[in-house]
Amino acid sequence: MGIVAAVLCVSCALHRSAAAVLSNSDALEHALSQAQAGQTLELSPGVFAITGPIKLRSGMRLVGAGQDKTIIHYAGARPGVMVSLQGCEDIEVARLTLDAENNLNVQQGIAGGNARRLRLHHLTICNLAKGAGFGPHGILFSGVNPTRAQGVSDSEVSDCLIENVAPDAAFGCGIRFSWGSSRNRALRNTVRGTGRGGIFGDNGSTDLLIRSNTVSGSGGEGLGIEVWEGCDRAVIEDNRIDHWLSIGGADYCAVRRNVISDHSGVVKFIGIEGIGAHCVYTDNLVDDGQQIGFSVSNINRKDYAYWGYNTVLNCIQWGAQFQGETSGIAFHYFYRCKFNHTSSHRGKPIYPRDAGHGFRTNGNVHDCAFEECEFSDNDGYGLQFGGFGLNAFNFLRCAIRANQGPALAGLQDYRALEWTDCSVSGNAGDELRPQKPFSGPAPAASFQTPATVRAGETVHFMCNRRSTAGRIAAVLWDFNDGAPESEVNPAHVYSCPGQYRVTLIAWDESGRAARAEHHLEVTPPGAPKAGGASADSKEN
Repeated sequence: MGIVAAVLCVSCALHRSAAAVLSNSDALEHALSQAQAGQTLELSPGVFAITGPIKLRSGMRLVGAGQDKTIIHYAGARPGVMVSLQGCEDIEVARLTLDAENNLNVQQGIAGGNARRLRLHHLTICNLAKGAGFGPHGILFSGVNPTRAQGVSDSEVSDCLIENVAPDAAFGCGIRFSWGSSRNRALRNTVRGTGRGGIFGDNGSTDLLIRSNTVSGSGGEGLGIEVWEGCDRAVIEDNRIDHWLSIGGADYCAVRRNVISDHSGVVKFIGIEGIGAHCVYTDNLVDDGQQIGFSVSNINRKDYAYWGYNTVLNCIQWGAQFQGETSGIAFHYFYRCKFNHTSSHRGKPIYPRDAGHGFRTNGNVHDCAFEECEFSDNDGYGLQFGGFGLNAFNFLRCAIRANQGPALAGLQDYRALEWTDCSVSGNAGDELRPQKPFSGPAPAASFQTPATVRAGETVHFMCNRRSTAGRIAAVLWDFNDGAPESEVNPAHVYSCPGQYRVTLIAWDESGRAARAEHHLEVTPPGAPKAGGASADSKEN
């Protein structure tokens, strides 16, 4: 806006004597009381103590000399947060440490509502103790319960270290975007040693981006990352967490290239939980520390999902369980997914007499396709079809090998089942259930797109509406960037140059599915634009 902010400098001694603490507290609080909107408050190296929340005004910057150099403690006798961003816009807080020193009066590290464009980066927030309120959290952005109004939007938390957040508290968390806090980003943060887990979204906090974070030491249920109840269009990518990445009642979400693993012997419930419609889960690794690798359950709608290039290893109950419950599970497509090395004798499975299976259903699951998937080296069955309401499964070029139980169990009553070019060998029993043909052949999927596009420009994708058995009734696009799309001919804007794998899943009127793939190059904004269009060469 062409405004140059004034700068207030606050210095303090490095000594921790009572006089120094009082001086620090007085100097900082006096500077805050005099600061005006739009000013910058720079803190020099040292240890500061505050007796009440730091309350910033819109446009202010609170910047320390470094996370290991500028330390702020809470010395207040009344409950409060360390930094309040309530009602603020265009705030920056950076390069300092908020150390609560396990003071029971610290309710949250940083908290705010009815705010926007907050930038928190290169912060350390640590040593929060279990108190009487909700949390505590290192950072809590929240609107109003239950209206979801006045949340925090268009903000970013990046490159922060949040640790030792109430390990004995059921809701001790690192970062939470709550009650309508939408369009926020959590990037490259480290969260370790919490009572519940790492990074959370809830109650209508839509369009979240959670990328390249590391979470360890998740206590309680061990929710490394969770978006819950209406957090539609969440994009969760390139994170490394110990346990349980959960999509819980959110649609059009993308879960890509995450590693969920803990080889320490600590086991929590699930690796990746997918409760939502029109979601994609690609290139993820689940490797140890889970009862169940992939889980889909609950009463929410769970239709239309793409699971591609995922690997699930070393679970102690099941590699996957799909439990349709009242709303059912339908129209899921699996491509090049592996469910291997599930154990029946390691750790403490929840159901020890029914452990060790690679992939399992538990009722009300239908119209699912498996292409080039592998179910191998499990202690139990390769595939266990349990429960009622199971129908219409298609297996194309899949491998079921070296399982200590039979290749398949269950699936007694079904209308349609196909095995095409599958390899079944080395199991305790290699017999499969008899094929029953579908009412028509599988559809064909293909699409057209330019071979090269420039970052920042709109690219249009065109689905070829052709099928050998009726018209295409539904589609799901994964652009390998941003949220999925279910429009037949969508448009997308790539913001960063690179190579992207675009996938189309198409379903015909009978519920049968096909997949098409194309690799797209995104060049820098100023690069020459290449001509021509490219259609996918892999059609099924």
